[in-house]
Parts: sequence; structure tokens; C-alpha cells
Amino acid sequence: MTAETEPVQKTDLQTDPTSRWQVRAHSISECVEKLSEVWTSAAVQTEQPDVSQNALERAMGDPRLASHMVEHSTRSVRVRMRTSVLTLVVVAPRPETTERALAAINHLNQRHPSRAIVVSPGDFDGPATTDAHIYAECRLSGQSMAEICTEQIIVKTGGELAQHLSRVVAPLLIHDLPVVLWWPDDPPFGSKQFSEIVEIADRLLVDSGTFHEDGGARLAGLATVVAGGVAVTDIGWLRLSLWRELLAGLFDHPLLTRELDHIKSVRVDVARPTDTMRVSRAAFYLGWLAARLGWEIARPLARRSADSDELHGAFRHGRREIAVEIHPVRATLDGAKRAAGSLVRVDIEAARPKALVRARVTRQADHLLATADWNGASVTRRAGRLEPFDETPYIAEALERPGLDRTFEQALIRAVRLLGGG
Repeated sequence: MTAETEPVQKTDLQTDPTSRWQVRAHSISECVEKLSEVWTSAAVQTEQPDVSQNALERAMGDPRLASHMVEHSTRSVRVRMRTSVLTLVVVAPRPETTERALAAINHLNQRHPSRAIVVSPGDFDGPATTDAHIYAECRLSGQSMAEICTEQIIVKTGGELAQHLSRVVAPLLIHDLPVVLWWPDDPPFGSKQFSEIVEIADRLLVDSGTFHEDGGARLAGLATVVAGGVAVTDIGWLRLSLWRELLAGLFDHPLLTRELDHIKSVRVDVARPTDTMRVSRAAFYLGWLAARLGWEIARPLARRSADSDELHGAFRHGRREIAVEIHPVRATLDGAKRAAGSLVRVDIEAARPKALVRARVTRQADHLLATADWNGASVTRRAGRLEPFDETPYIAEALERPGLDRTFEQALIRAVRLLGGG
């Protein structure tokens, strides 16, 4: 359906009438022109009657709706607004990544209406190509007669444009709206392609928990981006929120608070269902703990022998060393498989004369259980339900978080150093 074609609409107020447009463009300039045609068409339709007489009479008699109405000679009551609150730019080189991004965008549109631009870069060395599909939609919102309008622009590029994504995105941005750049796969930190497009964004959204290989090199690249002043939201970091809250809550107990200064060791078990061992989440968690307690890196993590998969290192606090270990496990305690790098268990030991404390946070089927013992006696117990693995709630949280996250930044710096970088 082109911009000039009358869109399919429903006319009963009770059926949530929707107008849709689909257009295609073969250059960025044509894409801009087609967008203008779509919204010109949308504006024209607000002057045309599309509401039944019965529905109109009901609406005119409802004081909750009356203030939203614009009545023309044809007695149309439609109020159409472009309600984008941000521009969401997604870089999705693979078709499955594009589908995943669009599913999240569609789910978030009511809560965060946006102009969504999904860019799929192709072969750098191939011919220069642009193939854009524009999908626009206007839908009645709730009980009002106002319509929320959103856009999705899917652009496939090849050749030189695939190397310079900022040239694709910049002409499609809405003036004065914040720009969130979401890179679902491994961002190529340090590359010209990445550096150019991140400059036009107000916030970068990544997921360190899915970084390939062990994740250490990508964490170092992410730290460089943060050091350059880019505001970053990391889904991998957000997934650790409950783990952090439960552990901190254990040591809120008056009997345990003073034992924080006597921690001797920290062990983190991570899931390793295949040969892939990812440590970015564990390193992030340990980095957060070190940042909160003022620990510095004494020895970066390393294998004790060539045939060992366990990683050992140490923090330092004054003259005191705190041993650190990361252990890969094939399954959680309940036997369920977990994604590579997911936290399975955190075990902390604190010791001083006449006092031995063990604090643990363990993953169960769909929740976390935190317990603490003092000299063998249970003193506190806490539990919390985990969010589903779906990343959409975390994306919504990221879109609502303005500014910088200093705790995240401090944890990231220590995580990178613990892994031997920085």
C-alpha cells in the first residue's frame, strides 16, 4: 500500500480503529520524501468523516471525550497526533536480529511511541544499495478520540553506506527528540562504523551478557565508550539487579553489617552448558561488589593451570586480600540448563576471631534464594522472583533512564581490570 492509497480503517469506536501505511524507497532522500507523504495523507484524513452517527452521538455526549474533539463541517471528531517521544535506532546485521528487534518495538509502542529505525548493513565490498520499507500506523488511544501514530523504518544497505551508518540514520532523525542506539549483537567497538553512529546517539543500549567469546574484550571496548562520555545502559547489568539487591539485603542485618570488613573470599559459579565460557556477568557482579566496598584489584583472574577451567584472582583492601574465584558449572542445583555465563551461585565467606559468616545467593527454578549463617546458625533469609528472560522489560527500563549510571560505570572499570584489561 502506498502513501497515496486509502488505508484500511475500522469505524466503530469500540473496535480500536487503526490506519496503516506501507511504502518503499530506494534511497535515503526518497525515504524522507515518502515519510512526508505519509503524514500529509494522515493529516488529510483528519478532515474526513470516518465515525458512525451513533458512535459520534455517544462521543459528543461523553464529557471525558468532548475536550479531545475537533468538529468540522462533516462532523469528524478525529484528532491525530504524532506522539513519538524518542527515536530508537537499531543496528541488526542478521535477519533474526531484525525480527527480534521489531518484536520488542511493537510491544513497546504503546508505552514508548517512537520512530524506530532498524538498519541492516550488508556487504561492505558489494554495490552501493538502499532498500527501505516504511510502516506507519495511527491507532485510537484508550477512551479518547486522539490517535497515537508511530513509524517503523527498516533500511537494508550495502557497499559504502553499510560502512557509514550515520549517513543512513541522520536524515531520518526527528529534530529535538532523544536518540537511543540499540546494538543487539556484539558492537564493533573501536571501528569507524560504530564510532560514527554512536556520535549521533544520546544513549547506547547493549547486552554485555551475550557478548561472544568470554566477553572480556567487549567489556574493555564498552569501558572505552563509557570513558568517552557516552551514556550506556547494559541489559546484562540490569539482569543482575536482583542478585545485587538480595546480597546487599543480607548484610543489612545488624549482626552481619560489621562483617563486611572481614570478607576473606568470594566465589561465583556460572553456567557453562557448552564449551563456551562467558565471564562478563560474573566479572560485572564482582566489579560491583568491589566498587561498593572500596576494593581494588590485587591480581587479575587467571587459570591456575592449562587444564583448569576455574579462574582465580584477588582484590585488595588496605593490607587485606580477598580471594576471588569463578567456577563454570554444567547445570544449576535443580538440574536446569542456563544460558552460558548466567550466574548460578554466589558464595561469600567472612572470618575473624570467634565469628565465621557464610552468605549465599543461589538461583532456583524461577527465583533467587539468599541466606546467611553466623557461626553455623541461620540469621537471615531472603528470596526474590526473577524476571522472564525476555529482554523487552529491560529495554523499556533503558528507555526511561536518563543520564549516566555511576554505579554501573564504577563496576565496569573494576570488571575490566579484574579480567586483565585497563
